[in-house]
Amino acid sequence: MKKAFLLVFMIFCSLVGFMLKLPQPFQKIGFELHAAFYFFASIFLLILFPKKHVLIFLGLVLFGILIEGFQHASNFILDKKIHGNFDPLDIKYNLVGICFVFIPFYLFKFTKR
Repeated sequence: MKKAFLLVFMIFCSLVGFMLKLPQPFQKIGFELHAAFYFFASIFLLILFPKKHVLIFLGLVLFGILIEGFQHASNFILDKKIHGNFDPLDIKYNLVGICFVFIPFYLFKFTKR
């Protein structure tokens, strides 16, 4: 139950964080921040649910794509820009962060004897 609450809380915080525009000093490193977020989210979720690695991988990829869509849609729903537009490069950097965790994870998992 504690894990489920923690997961829901972290998803909520992530949704709020990704829907807001980055402060000006951080906008220059937006792609790196995407990669870092998904890198640490992957590690966090693998520690929390180690046997759910496939679901975690797919969930993070889907979450990254959906967030970009929500950011774009929010511009029309709210009739003002609270964030940027859909950016495929953000998704690319999300995948970079995820792969930096999952490639070594799977190499270790499937090659250990």
